[in-house]
Amino acid sequence: MSIVTELLARHQERLSGFPAPLQQQFEAGLRALAGRLSPSQLQAWAETGMELTALSLRSWEAAVEYFKAGTAYPELATWDAIETVGRDALQMAAESAPLAVSFLRAAPAAMQAIGPGHMHAWAELGRRLYKGNWKSSSLAAQFYEVAPELFRIIRMGQASRLVIFIDELARHSYELASACLASAPAVLARLEEDDRLPFITFATELAQSSWADSRLYFDRGVPLLEKIHAPLRERFLLLAAQAARGHQRSVFQYFEDAANALGELEPTDHQQIIMLAEQLAPYSPFAAMDFITVMPTVLQRIRIDELEAWQQAGLRVLQVSQEGGEAYFRLQSTRAEEILENLSSRVELSRVGEVLRLYCKALTGRNVSIQTAEALAEKGIGWVDEHRASTDGSTIFLPELMERFPAKEDNFAAMKVFATHQAAHIEFGSFAFEFRRPGNVFPLRRVAFARERERPATTDMEEFFDLFPDRQLASDLFTIAEDARIDARVKHEYGGIRRQLVRMQAEELERRPQIELMPLRNAFVENLVRASLDGLHRVRWPRERADEMSRALGILRAVQQPAATVEDAAEAALALYEIAISIPNIRDDLDPADWDSVEPMEAGQAMPMEAAGEEGGQGTQAQLGGSGEGDEEYESPQEIDFRGDFKPELVDLLMKLRENAQGGQAGQQQTMPLTPEQLAELLAKSVEIDLNAMDEGDLDASTGMFLSNLMKEAGTPASEKGEQGGQPTSDQSTGESPGEEPLKPVVTVYYYDEWDFRAQDYKPRWCAVKEAKLEEGDEGFYEKALREHAGLVAQTRKQFELMKPEMFRKIKRLPDGEDFDLDSAIEWMVEKRAGANPTEKIYWRRNKIERDVAVAFLIDMSASTDEEINKRDKQFDDDDYDDPRKYLSWWVSKRRQELTSPPKRIIDLEKESTVLLMTALETIGDQYGIYGFSGYGRDNVEFFVIKDFDETLDQKIKNRLDKVVPIRSTRMGPAIRHATYKLLQTDAKVKILFLLSDGRPQDHGYGRDRTEKEYAIHDTKQALNEAKREGITPFALTVDRAGHDYLKTMCEDMGYEVVADIESLPSRLPALYRRLTE
Repeated sequence: MSIVTELLARHQERLSGFPAPLQQQFEAGLRALAGRLSPSQLQAWAETGMELTALSLRSWEAAVEYFKAGTAYPELATWDAIETVGRDALQMAAESAPLAVSFLRAAPAAMQAIGPGHMHAWAELGRRLYKGNWKSSSLAAQFYEVAPELFRIIRMGQASRLVIFIDELARHSYELASACLASAPAVLARLEEDDRLPFITFATELAQSSWADSRLYFDRGVPLLEKIHAPLRERFLLLAAQAARGHQRSVFQYFEDAANALGELEPTDHQQIIMLAEQLAPYSPFAAMDFITVMPTVLQRIRIDELEAWQQAGLRVLQVSQEGGEAYFRLQSTRAEEILENLSSRVELSRVGEVLRLYCKALTGRNVSIQTAEALAEKGIGWVDEHRASTDGSTIFLPELMERFPAKEDNFAAMKVFATHQAAHIEFGSFAFEFRRPGNVFPLRRVAFARERERPATTDMEEFFDLFPDRQLASDLFTIAEDARIDARVKHEYGGIRRQLVRMQAEELERRPQIELMPLRNAFVENLVRASLDGLHRVRWPRERADEMSRALGILRAVQQPAATVEDAAEAALALYEIAISIPNIRDDLDPADWDSVEPMEAGQAMPMEAAGEEGGQGTQAQLGGSGEGDEEYESPQEIDFRGDFKPELVDLLMKLRENAQGGQAGQQQTMPLTPEQLAELLAKSVEIDLNAMDEGDLDASTGMFLSNLMKEAGTPASEKGEQGGQPTSDQSTGESPGEEPLKPVVTVYYYDEWDFRAQDYKPRWCAVKEAKLEEGDEGFYEKALREHAGLVAQTRKQFELMKPEMFRKIKRLPDGEDFDLDSAIEWMVEKRAGANPTEKIYWRRNKIERDVAVAFLIDMSASTDEEINKRDKQFDDDDYDDPRKYLSWWVSKRRQELTSPPKRIIDLEKESTVLLMTALETIGDQYGIYGFSGYGRDNVEFFVIKDFDETLDQKIKNRLDKVVPIRSTRMGPAIRHATYKLLQTDAKVKILFLLSDGRPQDHGYGRDRTEKEYAIHDTKQALNEAKREGITPFALTVDRAGHDYLKTMCEDMGYEVVADIESLPSRLPALYRRLTE
C-alpha cells in the first residue's frame, strides 16, 4: 500500500464530517507532494492539515487552502519552507481562520517571489497588522494578498518598513491604510531601487505627524520626487522625514512645495541647494524645507555662487531665534530681503522708483510719476509690451526689473538711462509737435506736402503722418530722427549720464543684425539706426549708392544739433523718407566686399530745397510715392531696448483728450470734443496700435474696448454722441449721465510690512491695503444726527471756538522784547535788593500764534460694530412679574418704543460722534481726514475714504457717512500704517492719529490661528510706534469695557481711553480731541 493510500484511509473518517472539497484537496495535495517529500514529511504535512480542521468552527476552510497550496508550491519549495507555512498557519488559524485562509492562499506565489527562507518573516509581517478585530484581520489578509506582486518589486527589509507605515496609519484609519496598501505595488514600482526605502521612511513619519496626508503622498509623491535630481532624492526625503518627525504641521505641503521648487531649477543646482538645506535641518527642518521652497525666487535675484552667503546670514538668525530664522527662510523677513538686496545685482523698480521719480522731476521740472511698464500695458490703451520703457506724456513707465549686467551699480545706471530717455522726451518737447511751426535747423517743407482734407486732423501728429503713403516707414524714420535728437540733447545737457548712455549705445550696436543680408531699403533704415547710436563706424552701404546714404547721414547729424526741435525731427523724417522711397527694397546681388563705410554729407548739401508748388498740390504728394513693383515688404528695424516704445501719435491723441476733459488750457478756446468715429478713423490708420496684440477675439469688440479704455484714461466719459457726460470727479471716475450705470470707485492698492513679534522682524510687503472712496448714501443721515444732538452740537461748537488762537499772544519773561513786563520787573527789583541773583527775563513780546494741526480719524467698521447697545430703559420690577396685566402693559410699551425708535448699534454712535466732531473741526479750521477700515485677510485690508485731507466738507462727503456700515474683520496694523502715510503727506506741525474701535484687533491669518491674540496686538503696537517715530501723536479710543486688558500692552506710553458708557461717545469724542490738541 502506498503512503498516499495509507494516509487517505487513515483520515477518511475524520474528513467525512466536513464538506467534500476538503477531502478532495487533501487527496490532490498528497498526490502532488508524494514525489517531493519523504513518507515521514508527507505524514507530518497531513497531520498539520488535520490539526487545522480542529482549531475552530471555520478552521476547516484554512485546511482546504493548506491542502490546496500543496498542489501549487513552486519547484524551489523545500520541506523546511512548507513546514514553516504549516506552523504559521496553525498559529494564525487559532486567532483568525480568515487570516489563515488569506495567508495560505498567497503562500505558493509568495514563496516564488521571496524565496523559501523568508516565509516565516513574511508571515510575521502580516500578523503584525492583526489586532484581534475584523478590520485589522481584513488589512492583514490584504497584505498577504498583495504580497506576490509586492515582493516582485521590493525586498524583505523594505517590506518590513512598509508594514510599519501601514500599521501606524491603521491606528488612525483602516480605510486609508487599506487604500495605501492597495496602491503600494504600483507606487513603489515607479521608484528607483535606492529611493524606495527613503520613500517609505518619510511615509512613516508622515503617518505619525499628519496621517491624513498619507493618501496625497502616495498619489502625488512619486511625480514630485521625479522633479529632483536622481542621486539626491534620498537626501531630500531624509530632510522631509526630519521635518515630519515629532511635529504636528502639515509636512506634505512642505514636501510638495520644496519638490516643485526644485523642479523649476536646473538639476545641476540641486546639489548645492540640498547641501545648504541640510546645514539648517539640525536647527529647524522646516527652515530647511522653506529654504528649498524659496529658491526659484531667490535665484532670480542672486547667482548660485552667492547663495551660501545668504544662507549663512539666515543660519545666524536661526541659531539665535527659531521663529526669526524660519521667517527669514520663508522670505517673510526684512532681514532676508535686505541681505538679498545687498547680494543681488539686479535692480527692482519698486526699490528705486522714488529715487528715479525725484531724478526725473529734477530733469523735467514736472511732477512726473514712475510706474511699471506692466501697469501701462494693463490699461489697454495701445501699449502691449510689459517690459519696454515708455511714457504717455505725464508718467514714465519702466521695466520692473533690470538685470542686464553682473553689477548692481551698472544695472541701476542702465535703469537710469532708460528713465532719462523717457524724461527727455517730456523735457525736450517730443510731444509738443505743431504741424505748421518751423524748426530751428531745417526749413519748413512739410506744409507744402499737405493735402486737402474733408475734416481737420485730430492731432498734429496725425496730420504729419497722413503725408506719407507708407505710414510705417515714416513712423520708423521719425522715431529714429527724434531718438537721435533726444540722445544728443541728453549728452549735451547732462554730462553725468553721458558715460552710461554711451555704454548702452555701444551695447545696442553689438546686438544689431547683419546688414549685408537685408533688402536695400531695410538696410538703409538699419544704417540710420546705427548712426543714431553714434555707430557711424558700423554703417555699411554699397559703394555705387554711397551718395544717398551720405545725404541721409548728413540729415541725421543735423538733427543732433542742440538747437534742433521736434519739428526739425519731422523735417528730417520727411527728407529721409524721400531718399528711402527712391531705394528699391530688394536684395542686392553685390558681394559683401562691395559694401563700405560712408561719411555723412554736410547738412546744407544734404537737405533738399524747399518743395515747389502750392500747399496741398498733387505734385508734391506724388513725390512721396510708395514701394515699387518687385519690392519685398518693408520691415521695421530691430528695437533698441533703452529707448523703449515711442508712440508720438498716440500720446498726442491722449494729451488732446485730456485737454478736452479738463475744459481746454487756460487762456485758450476749448476745442470741440472728439467723437468715437474720429477716434476709430485715427485708430484704423495708426501703425502705433496693434489691436490683435492687445486683445484676442473680434476686432470690432477690441476696437470698442480700446476706445473706451482710452477715454477712461483721459478722464473723458464714453458717449455714443461724442458729448461730454459730466466733469471728472475727485476720485478719477467720471460723473454719471442719465441712463448710465454707476461707475465703480477707483481702488488703489498699497503694500505694507507686518510685524512678527516672535521673529522680531517685519514680513515684507505682507498686507495689501485697498483704498477707495466710500460710496454716497442717504442725504438725511448727517442732518438727522445734528438734530438729535442739537444741544451737544451747540455746546461743542462753543467750546471749540474758544480753542481758536488769537492772532497775537503776549509772551512774558523774555530776555528782550517790546517793553518791560511789570510783574517780572518788580520781582527783579525785590530779588536784587535781597542780594539774590535775579533772572534777566523781564520783557514781553507779542508773538503771532497760528493753529497748525492735522488729524486722521480711523473708524473701525468691523462686523462686531453691528452689536446693539443696551439702552438704559426703565427695567421691569421683578416684584410685578406675578401680575400678568402689569407685565403685559410693560411689554407692549417696550415693544412700541422699539418699533418707533430702533435700538442703536455701536457703528451708529461712531457715525454720530464723527458728525459732531466734523462740525466742531470746521469751526477751528484744523486739517482732518475721516477714514474707515475693515477687510478679511492680509490681501484685502479695506480702507475707505470718507473725507480726505484735501477735500472740503460738502454734501457728497456728508452722504458718505451714511455708508459707514459693519463689514468684516479688524486688521488694525496696516490700516494704521496707511493712515500714518496719509498724515505724512500733510505739512501740519502737529499730527494726530485717532483710532476709534469697539474691540481688539482680529482678522483671518492675523496670528497662528483665530484664538491667538498676541500677534495682532503686537503688530498694532508696532504700527502705533512707527507713527510715533514719525512725529505723530497716536490716540486709541475703544468702547470695549475689557479694553484695558490689551490697550495697556498695545499702547504702552501712548494715550488711550476706554469709554465704559458707550452712549456718552458723541460727547466724549470732541472733548478728548480738544484735550489732545490744546
